[in-house]
Amino acid sequence: MRKIDEGKKERVKLAVFEITRDEGIAGLSFGKIAKHANVSSGTPYVYYKDKTDMLGKIYLDVKDLLDTGLRASIDAGKTPEEKLFNCVYHFAQQFHEHPLESIYLDEVRDNPKVVTAEVIRQGNRLAQPVDDLFQELNEAGMFVTNNQETLYALLFAPFIMVQKQRVVTDQPMMLSELETVIRLSIQGVLKNR
Repeated sequence: MRKIDEGKKERVKLAVFEITRDEGIAGLSFGKIAKHANVSSGTPYVYYKDKTDMLGKIYLDVKDLLDTGLRASIDAGKTPEEKLFNCVYHFAQQFHEHPLESIYLDEVRDNPKVVTAEVIRQGNRLAQPVDDLFQELNEAGMFVTNNQETLYALLFAPFIMVQKQRVVTDQPMMLSELETVIRLSIQGVLKNR
């Protein structure tokens, strides 16, 4: 059995992130990844069975990275509004700290058939605190709609779009800008109280 070289594995993952940022997830091939990572063409096969396996494992790694601390972020809020802000802001902070990984995650979400349905289910379980919070606020009658997809789009898509545009154009992004976008999004989904 071949020894796993963690340095090469990380270079392969970085190549996946960079190619995804530059060309989209459809532009990925093991040959292109190996060339970009400056490893032999067989190296990706040391770590992954095939492209679907690779994309799924990397997706779950990224989900784990970005979702770590989510429950604590939400629970730090004293009011329902603070909890919602903390929830969305948690992801803004993570996306700000890990822009390549965030773009990769977004590309997989836009192209869910590149990974297995089981990978998507596992990834969704990592974000269970978001679903729990949304259910709590929905049951309290705080949202203008009970359609969870609409709520996700209104709360997460705006800051993701701004962040992604800044990353792909090499423009700086300040968390204070994302905070403003998030506060405006939250105003749009909560009923006037």
